Amino acid sequence: MEPTTLRAVMAALRKPETGCPWDLKQDHQSLARYLREEAGEVLEALAEHQPGDAATEAHLCEELGDLWLQIAFHAQLAADRGAWDIHDVERVVVEKLVRRHPHVFAEVEVAGAEEVLTNWAAIKRAEKGPTPDTEPRLLEGIPATLAPMDEALEIGRRCAKVGFEWPDLEGVLDKVKEEVAELQAESDPVRVEEEFGDVLFSLMQWARKKGVDPDVALRRQMLRFKARFRAVEDDAHAHGGWERRTLEEMEVAWQAEKIRRKA
Repeated sequence: MEPTTLRAVMAALRKPETGCPWDLKQDHQSLARYLREEAGEVLEALAEHQPGDAATEAHLCEELGDLWLQIAFHAQLAADRGAWDIHDVERVVVEKLVRRHPHVFAEVEVAGAEEVLTNWAAIKRAEKGPTPDTEPRLLEGIPATLAPMDEALEIGRRCAKVGFEWPDLEGVLDKVKEEVAELQAESDPVRVEEEFGDVLFSLMQWARKKGVDPDVALRRQMLRFKARFRAVEDDAHAHGGWERRTLEEMEVAWQAEKIRRKA
């Protein structure tokens, strides 16, 4: 009888003598690259996702399954050595969620989402126990594995928790404009790089305060760009190739496709 649960499948794949040779060779470190790849594919599926659209709903479901497989694989490795299993993973996260949501599972009242985050941070600090005499720096301990975009957002979040934050969105946007002006005024390559970094960092903070996920926004923009550029490419091929099209003609094809897609 074939296994019907993911845990049973993983146990069969990892069973000595009768399991899959490839699966039996893996360890936590060898699987790390697949975890990164599957997480990236989930993010791509999220960027393409349109609620209610059958194709993108199925795609997101499939990619989340692939990511879940990676979690189950790591849990099976631990179960094989008698450390913990997938049930322990679920138990730990359930306990953590209940503990960090006293406004849902206990008699604590909150005024809104911002207070939820404040309480979450306080509970998380309490979980770690008494702090040493030397209090760690606010921006220490950010995972080195974070992508630069995610690290920029995490820096902004941590600073905001202690009040080092623009009071409103307009202030952040003014800072972005200021940084763009400084970038335009620079010509030294080193300073241009620094000012460009300032622009990107300020934009990340604007997105954070606005509630925009910059990773999703960029992925969706690239999807739009590639879709529009295909029309420019088709137009070039229809007229004998790229060398037969001017920049102005390519721009006409681009704008026509942009209008068509909006319509």
